[in-house]
Amino acid sequence: MNLEFVIEKRGQHCTEELRFTRKLILDSHLGIKESVKYGLPFFSLKRIMIYMDVQKGRPLVAFMNGTKFGELSKELDFTGRKRVGHFFLTDLDDKRREILCALIDVAVEYDLENF
Repeated sequence: MNLEFVIEKRGQHCTEELRFTRKLILDSHLGIKESVKYGLPFFSLKRIMIYMDVQKGRPLVAFMNGTKFGELSKELDFTGRKRVGHFFLTDLDDKRREILCALIDVAVEYDLENF
């Protein structure tokens, strides 16, 4: 299944946010691989680090080990989860884009150092 098709299918009203986030993730490290699992876009280096979804009409990016991100963990929503933190892509002003970039960088760093 084509990742672009999945993005369009998952969130027709939020493809811009999902495409923007996909580019940020792929640009953060040359070794990142993208795949489709369970009908969702997943991104990995050594292990799965990040996936994107649309829940209740809101696009999000989920970080697999978000509890390990130090102060940045506070930017994630862990409702109903122990390790996976969600960052909602709605209202991406400059400050939230900066936070998103920092979260992606920390996810890459964590994956490279721990697996």
